[in-house]
Amino acid sequence: MAPVGSFIVVTEPVEPALLDRLLPKRRSYVTSKHIGNYFRATPDNRLLFGGRARFAMSNPRSDEKSGRILRATLAEVFPELRSVGIDYCWGGLVDMTADRLPRAGEHEGMFYAMGYSGHGVQMSVHIGQVMADVMEGRADANPWRQLEWPPIPGHFGKPWFLPVVGAYYRLQDILH
Repeated sequence: MAPVGSFIVVTEPVEPALLDRLLPKRRSYVTSKHIGNYFRATPDNRLLFGGRARFAMSNPRSDEKSGRILRATLAEVFPELRSVGIDYCWGGLVDMTADRLPRAGEHEGMFYAMGYSGHGVQMSVHIGQVMADVMEGRADANPWRQLEWPPIPGHFGKPWFLPVVGAYYRLQDILH
């Protein structure tokens, strides 16, 4: 696994009727791009909008740059919110596996669930429920128990390759 930044912006409060029109069921959403975004309405009628704005580590400068990228992306996805202000911006690290899928299981008596970047976040609650079954002795309940765990090529310490990976995924989004 490699650490990679994930970033979020939160708008100022938005008119509830506009949020109801943009997000009719007020569910959590995720885009299908390689460099995707996720978003949802908050209980106080703001839009939380996040994603891998940059393939970079999280720190104050990186979070600020990523916030500007997310702000522009939010305006592309929701043109109606182009003039809405951003009240909050932050970032943090998530763990990325080579195939961007999570891993869960047991190793030498230690139970684990990790690699929640990419596609894993959406499955995290389900994986937690599955791992509770595994901890109760039902190892066959874990569909991830047989997954290979390939190493990330060239990853030996600091993730120097993140900008290259980001460029590759951006190109994939353009081509598809």
